[in-house]
Amino acid sequence: MISEKHSFDSCFEVFLADTPESKRIHYNLRYQVYCDEMGYEDKENFPDQMEFDEWDRHSVHFMVRHRYTGQWLGALRLVYQNQAVFPFEAKCVPDQPISAQQYQQSIEISRLCVLREARRFAPRAFPQQDADAEQTAKDSGNIRYLHTIKNQTRSIMWGLYRAAVVYSAQNDIKQWYILVTPSLAYAVKKEGFEMQQVGGACDHRGQRIPYALDVEHILANPLWQKDYRLDYRKYSEVFEQSVAKRQRA
Repeated sequence: MISEKHSFDSCFEVFLADTPESKRIHYNLRYQVYCDEMGYEDKENFPDQMEFDEWDRHSVHFMVRHRYTGQWLGALRLVYQNQAVFPFEAKCVPDQPISAQQYQQSIEISRLCVLREARRFAPRAFPQQDADAEQTAKDSGNIRYLHTIKNQTRSIMWGLYRAAVVYSAQNDIKQWYILVTPSLAYAVKKEGFEMQQVGGACDHRGQRIPYALDVEHILANPLWQKDYRLDYRKYSEVFEQSVAKRQRA
């Protein structure tokens, strides 16, 4: 059992970005990861430091923040089909045609990202900060500490997935499509989630493989019984509450 002190729900919270302000936060998180950290996207294409594309008009956006510092740390989006096509279909061809009903009852999980800064919220084994601590762990062979950093990133990912699957169930979404690296697919499968490969591997920032996941099966995973039970809140509700409190003060 996860200790209450170090559970996801006690340390983090997930928000549905349902306002222009919150979507700007979401896009900036993506910019920090995909442009600054990973170099996947050209910074010159996003002078306002907000990474977005044509699919965002057909998407629902989620993001995670640390409860005690208020720092935003990760994000993902749920992409609805646009004229009977999903983003992953531009990179690889599905083994079987997607039916009209599947298009209507499916979404694609996309743009999952977690800031490197999230690592400093993991329990620390060294006094140095951020990259210095990680390098010290590598130099000393401290596998336990490096494992803790990886688990912290995965925990934020599970929190985002939990919010996404609850939203999906609430909105009659039956299936997810996801285009992921073999290592991420392994991590998801290892946690007990069934993933059906729906196409061959493609080269997109390295090897990527398309999978389909059943929403009902995701919801039934025992992972959610241990933690990640708070689902998500709407950014607009929190913002409105904050404004109301300031007005009463």
